[in-house]
Amino acid sequence: MSLQTPRVLPSHLHAFSPSGPRSAPPVRLLGTVSALRGDTATITCGTHGDVTLILKPDSHLQMGKLVEVVGKVAEMPEGGLGIRVLATTDWGNPASCDYKIYEKVVDVTHRLKPVFYDSAE
Repeated sequence: MSLQTPRVLPSHLHAFSPSGPRSAPPVRLLGTVSALRGDTATITCGTHGDVTLILKPDSHLQMGKLVEVVGKVAEMPEGGLGIRVLATTDWGNPASCDYKIYEKVVDVTHRLKPVFYDSAE
């Protein structure tokens, strides 16, 4: 079986929380880098809010860029949930992306899980 990485919005993070009964898969999240602070960053996910990222030492994010993040949901020391980054992909200028399309893809994949993901997930 291949590694499955469901696309999510910030409101879905709780469903992939590490405090669940089984190990949750990594997730994919799209957002614009809005803050960089040492080993953490914040991305803004359209009108859905912000998510804090725990960066890897070799993470190379740039302020204002649209990025896709693959990572594991993690409990943050200051409370709440964030993402421990496994990989990132720079998607360039956020103005050249219609975030509403991403929102619709996320909605469809969560409503029709059997079409997109193995039944064991």
